[in-house]
Amino acid sequence: MTEYRCTWWEDTGRHSPADEHGVMRCIYRNMETGEETDHLLPGSLIEGRSGPVGYDGKSIVCVVPYKRDGTLNDTTWWHIDSRANNCTMPEDKEHRCWCRHGTVGETVHVDKVGNTCAAGAGSIGVPGFHGFLHHGVLRDC
Repeated sequence: MTEYRCTWWEDTGRHSPADEHGVMRCIYRNMETGEETDHLLPGSLIEGRSGPVGYDGKSIVCVVPYKRDGTLNDTTWWHIDSRANNCTMPEDKEHRCWCRHGTVGETVHVDKVGNTCAAGAGSIGVPGFHGFLHHGVLRDC
């Protein structure tokens, strides 16, 4: 079983220099240590700039492992406050497919306790990873 301790990061508003393909990446700062990076690892949490928002008016994103080209060597973003692909109540804008407990800077726990639909059990599934974010730890199942 693989697990990732969740850490909070904030967007600095700055970008890394362009790479050989002309791509510039956002630079993020760890809210506990001050460390800066342009590559967030699994378990990283950030406040998104757009998208659906949760009970606190914030759009929270968790970085999860992602399998690309047959190997688990990449990441993707789980927009916790968004709709699940298998949502059973897509027209209902009040419910949450994933019920997030905790906000920016706090320990986050995601489950199905709250105004929710029948989709899944509160887990996230992407190619190469299926797991839960419980009590500040992202863990595969």
